[in-house]
Amino acid sequence: MADLLASCNDEKVPRGKTIKGLDVGIGANCIYPIIGVSVYGWKFLGSDIEKVSIQSVQNIINSNEILKENIIVKQQENSSNIFVNIINKDEKYDFTLCNPPFHKSLDEALAGNKRKVQNLTKQKNTKSALNFGGKNNELWCEGGEIAFIKNMIKESLKFPKNCLWFTTLVSKKENLPFIYKSLKDIKAVEVKTIEMAHGQKISRIVAWTFLSKDEQKTWAKNWVS
Repeated sequence: MADLLASCNDEKVPRGKTIKGLDVGIGANCIYPIIGVSVYGWKFLGSDIEKVSIQSVQNIINSNEILKENIIVKQQENSSNIFVNIINKDEKYDFTLCNPPFHKSLDEALAGNKRKVQNLTKQKNTKSALNFGGKNNELWCEGGEIAFIKNMIKESLKFPKNCLWFTTLVSKKENLPFIYKSLKDIKAVEVKTIEMAHGQKISRIVAWTFLSKDEQKTWAKNWVS
C-alpha cells in the first residue's frame, strides 16, 4: 500500500493521519491497521461481519494508546455487502485492502488444509481440523474468492470518487483473467497487479482506480507529510 500511494506522490511514501485506509474484513487481530498506524502513522476504518471480531479489535484498540485515535471499527450488518453501509457518501479513503475468503465451502477449506499439512510434514494426514485461527467467513464464502472479489469490484463502482485505490489480495492466479474482465466491464481507469512472494507462497494484490493520472496527483496534494 505504501508503494502504491507513493506512485501518486512522486515516489514518496505519504505518512501521517491525513492518510486513511479501509480494511475490509479486519478480523480479530487487526494486524494490517496496526502495522499501518505503527509504521506510517496512518488512520483506519476496519469492517467485519463478525460481531466477535469487532469486539476483539475494539479490546485491542482500547488497550493501546497509539491505536485509540487512529483505528475505528464498524460491523457490516449485511453479509452480501462490502462497501455499502460502510463507506458514507461524504467520506474519502486513500485505499482499501482486503484478504478475501478463498474457498467455496467449508469442505473445500478442510481439504485444502489437509493438503497443506501433508506438503509441510510429508506425512499422510487424515485429520480434517483447520490450522487456521480465523472464523469461517474468513476462510470461505459461496462462490469462493472469485465471487467475493467480483462483488467487491461491482460495489466499488458505487464509490468511484470516494477512494483513490481499491485493492484486494488474490491468492489464486487462475482467477486473474476473470478479475481483469470485471474491471474492464466497470471501466476502471487504471489497474495494477503487485506480485508478492513469501517463501513458497506466491500471491498478488490487484489494485484499481476510477481516477485519471491528473486526478490522482490532485488527490495526493491533500496529503500532509
